[in-house]
Amino acid sequence: MKTKQRHIRLLITASGMLILSILFLLIITPGVYTKTLPGSNNTGALIGMSLAIVLRVALLFGYLITIKRSRKNDNIRIGSYILIGVLLLILGLIDTDGAFAFLDNTDVLYISYLMFTSIFFDLTAATLTFIAASIKPANKFIRTAADKKLLNGLVIGLGVMVMIFFAFPWGIILSLAFWIYLGVTLWKKHSFFSPETEAALVEKLQKRLKGLLKIAVISLPVAIAGIVIHNVHSGKTGDEESLFFYIGIIAEYFFVLASAGGIITFLKGRQKFE
Repeated sequence: MKTKQRHIRLLITASGMLILSILFLLIITPGVYTKTLPGSNNTGALIGMSLAIVLRVALLFGYLITIKRSRKNDNIRIGSYILIGVLLLILGLIDTDGAFAFLDNTDVLYISYLMFTSIFFDLTAATLTFIAASIKPANKFIRTAADKKLLNGLVIGLGVMVMIFFAFPWGIILSLAFWIYLGVTLWKKHSFFSPETEAALVEKLQKRLKGLLKIAVISLPVAIAGIVIHNVHSGKTGDEESLFFYIGIIAEYFFVLASAGGIITFLKGRQKFE
């Protein structure tokens, strides 16, 4: 019971940190729109800030749903916690570029300072979410050997971190390599899961893989289109275009995250249970 209460308290604290992050972004949004370009309003920056706020609000709803279900003893996958934490890390890293950029504008230094504060809250919330995932009460009836489970966790964790923090090019390369390998494996064999895996679990994992594959198939061309349109528009006008840049970057991370989820699902189906 104490573990469960601590786990929920961490999620509540993380959601509070995210609310503070959103508030700081709301405070600086008017200044970003009216004061960052001399003699004109910065529409591109306004779109980027609005998108950053909307995505954080969506993650806040994710926290609230997770907390509500945890209190009802519903079975919530650890992957849900990891997804929220990773998305917060990504948003924080994306905003870091803008925070450093505003440091060059001495007239609106407060924007940079408040953005760094918002990023700090994002990273703190992500850290608390990862801790909550690590102490989440166990609800699985299948166990693997402790040493093998630890090794698998370290390898998977390292691989996912590389894919996220080096999304281009290594995350994209590893993601494409995984889906190609999965396709070749499926072409050669009827199933790529371990024969010892229960039929119900295999069906569940296959359904999850299909969903992740759909996300990957949609997000990759969107990422490519977003970056190409951004580069073409910026090259023709000489101005930095923001909307398609953010769309391309976010879609790229969706592709990498979907691929990372696919790798975890694949390895889970391949492991031998005791």
